[in-house]
This record gives sequence, structure tokens and C-alpha cells, in this order.
Amino acid sequence: MDNSALRSKIISELERQNVSVAEIARKAGVPYDAVRDIKRGKVQSTSWERAVKIAQALGIVLEDVLPATSKTEQVREAASSDLQAMVSVYDVHASAGDGAVVIHEEPIGSLAFPANYLRQLTQANWRDLAIISVKGDSMLPTLADDDVVMLDRSKRDLSYDGLFVIRDNGEALLVKRIQRAPTPGHVIIISDNRALYDPVEKKLSDMEVIGRVIWAGGKV
Repeated sequence: MDNSALRSKIISELERQNVSVAEIARKAGVPYDAVRDIKRGKVQSTSWERAVKIAQALGIVLEDVLPATSKTEQVREAASSDLQAMVSVYDVHASAGDGAVVIHEEPIGSLAFPANYLRQLTQANWRDLAIISVKGDSMLPTLADDDVVMLDRSKRDLSYDGLFVIRDNGEALLVKRIQRAPTPGHVIIISDNRALYDPVEKKLSDMEVIGRVIWAGGKV
């Protein structure tokens, strides 16, 4: 099947996002050469299946690129069911407590998620997603010590309530429930373990929003 339209979109997205070939190859779970060859315009060297995986790693929606023919629909559905998105894992702890200082912010690995499942969680570009761990007990029973959470780093608007990771006082990372405050320019930081931790009102200017928590996983 002709994948010229998909390849053209991949090339334009690689340039627009200014992302490295190595990073996209890792996220797509394909060889480095597969991405490099598309970028260089080598038509026959990358299979349809690999091109689809690369497109998904770049956050390209297939429906926006491919014609809605029955044959294309069958290929798209088959490819989408097998696709996995690679979400970067960081050696970073967000404290469900008094705050954890970030030491290292380079990816140490990645976790694979079914592409269709991930798209149900968020429409964000997969490059904006990150997985970090949680330390402490202040978010019990929602989050426990050593749980992991997925952040959507494109969602930093605190004008609506939700579970967010914030950087407090320029250093410490906290995972907390954020609620709008009656005082303009303030929010209320809430710990789900309310028996031990009281809500705190803070100025928006005193914190940096890292992203919204959209998924969590932990031990059983």
C-alpha cells in the first residue's frame, strides 16, 4: 500500500517538533534506521507497519492523513490494535507528603501502552507524557507510596480542579489535588489523606505546574 502521504506527514512532524530520530525510534519501538530512512526520503526501506508506529509516536492521528477507503480502514484498524505507545519513565519522585527534591530529569526507560487505550486517556502528543513515582502517604487512598503516575505535561491550567504534580518553591515536587480558591490568584492544595494533612491555600505565583495526573499504577 502507498504510504507516501503518511511519510510526508512524518517528515513534516519531525521537522516541526524538532525531535531526534533516536527518540522517536525508541518511542515507536522500531529500529533507528526506519525513522532515519523516512526522514531521508528512502521510499522502499520502511514497511507500512513501521511507518504507522512512527506516526503514532509523533502524535499523528491516522484519520487526518489516510483516505477513508474500506481497504485503508482495515489496515488502520489492524495496525492500531497492535500499536503500542512508549511513554518515557523518569527517575523523579513526586512527594505525597512534604516534598521531594528532583535530582535527575533524564528518561531512564519507557513503558508500553496500547495506543487505543492511551488515546482514551488523552489526545495530547505522546511526547508530552511522562511517568514518575510517588513517595509518601498524604494522597492515600488514591495514591500509595511507590505508586507510579502518568502526567500529561500539556495540561497545566489550574483554572479547573484535578490531580496535578506541582513544583513547590522552585525545588520540591508534590502530587496533590488542586482546587480553585475563593481568593483571586490562589488555589487550595488538598491531600486526600485528610486525617493527617490539612488543605493549604497558596499563590499561583509560588508554584510551577508540571502536569496533570491522568493515570496511576501500583502494587497489589
